[in-house]
Amino acid sequence: IIGPSAVSQRFIHAAGMESPGLTAAPAAARLVCEHLQEAGLDLKPKKVFDPIRRVIRIRDLSASEQAQLMQQDAAYSKIVCRCEYVSEGEIRDAIRRGATTLDGVKLRTRSGMGRCQGGFCTPKIIGILSRELGLPPEKITKRGPGSPLLAGRLR
Repeated sequence: IIGPSAVSQRFIHAAGMESPGLTAAPAAARLVCEHLQEAGLDLKPKKVFDPIRRVIRIRDLSASEQAQLMQQDAAYSKIVCRCEYVSEGEIRDAIRRGATTLDGVKLRTRSGMGRCQGGFCTPKIIGILSRELGLPPEKITKRGPGSPLLAGRLR
């Protein structure tokens, strides 16, 4: 369901988008643009636009590229997920690009997908999510509301 809000024509509701996912994204984007133009918004294409947001994958870099990156930002030298060789810097980048849940980080970085299935790295990832989002660890969820990871603090 895609359409303008009754409150503001420039606020577009896009409901039920999880199921069709990426396959419907181009068509949904066109509908949103049409609604915004009908509301009087002058839409202009960005002159400098890179549609591919490249992410850093430390495991795909050469040793010299890794060393250079680690010198620029120490977070890339802290390996959080040993099985998939994912650094704190990569997890932080995923969060700053929109990941707010454990699964959001997992899908963007592969952390927690290795041999241990997150047995070693999950607590560290929860800590990074907590720090970056400014939330207590018990507010971090697996995939959003209704999927708590922690029940509360023991001490």
